[in-house]
Amino acid sequence: MKPYKQGHVTTLAMMITGIVMSHKAQLSMMSGEVPVWAKAASIEKRMHRFVQNERIDVPTYYMPFAAALIAALGSQRLVLAMDGSQVGRGCMALIVGVVYKQRALPLAWIVYSGQKGHTTAERHIEVLRLLEPLIPAEAEVILLGDGEYDTVTMLQWLEAHTTWHFVVRTAKSSVVQFGDYVFPLSDLPIAPDKCLVLEEAFFTKGAAYGPLMAMVYWELGYDEPIYLLSNLCDAAQASAYYKLRYRLETLFSDQKSRGFHIHKSHLSDPNRISRLLLAACLAFIWMMYLGLLVMATGQQGLIDRTHRRDKSIFRLGRDWFKHLLKCDLALPVRFDLPLYLILHENVR
Repeated sequence: MKPYKQGHVTTLAMMITGIVMSHKAQLSMMSGEVPVWAKAASIEKRMHRFVQNERIDVPTYYMPFAAALIAALGSQRLVLAMDGSQVGRGCMALIVGVVYKQRALPLAWIVYSGQKGHTTAERHIEVLRLLEPLIPAEAEVILLGDGEYDTVTMLQWLEAHTTWHFVVRTAKSSVVQFGDYVFPLSDLPIAPDKCLVLEEAFFTKGAAYGPLMAMVYWELGYDEPIYLLSNLCDAAQASAYYKLRYRLETLFSDQKSRGFHIHKSHLSDPNRISRLLLAACLAFIWMMYLGLLVMATGQQGLIDRTHRRDKSIFRLGRDWFKHLLKCDLALPVRFDLPLYLILHENVR
């Protein structure tokens, strides 16, 4: 039995097209932009059937594309960022993305009912389980997360099932054991432009875990310090990696206010939103591909400043898409980032 049907693939292609054309991840808006002879109402019903179809398994459809992204970026260190974002009505998407340039590319996600805030370690592990089989055993991986991902349960799972490194934020109230002393990290004396490191500490939130590196650093210009836990050995390296976590926020903004407005999709069922995310994430990768393509071919001056690049790769892709349609030119379609584009000297 085939893992997917051609009719489902066709509908998915319509949804991707509708999202890119309308800049909206709302089925009623998407359906009106699909360039077919059928009525928009018929296309909308077809899309509704797709997102409602319980036999459409999102990982089956998406994981081959995630594997292609990992393969293209696998010659480098894989920096993964993990966080949640509101999608639809009353739902959250927990997404893991791989950092590339100033953005993160979506690799895996789960959707659940709930509001912004901490979720369970079991959900963290659930999304990591989707991704873990795709990562080559020899790959060097750094997983980044904010203060929600400092659970002993998840960190123990990482140690048991992967060889990944991690850098996660923790609260200043988190308790550590260092030598014979047990104390909250807030007890560490810290001043602006300083960093303190405990190289072999045990994290005692719920259960002792370690040894690991606990650190606090306070950058100039910020109101308060940041507390981190990591199984890396270099504090400067750990803090530098943690700063890359914020690039996942650009993926969220591209899917929301600056891009496809998926938070206004009107769907409220987690499984249906996950299938909508399937189309939105493929649309995002397509636009990233077009953005890289226009840079590699030296044509970004047609849609951006001539002497410098002001637009993101995603925005370049969207504008190049519109330019090709306006000029009635061939429209390349790919849902991966070919290695020759990633390595092209014009791609910066």
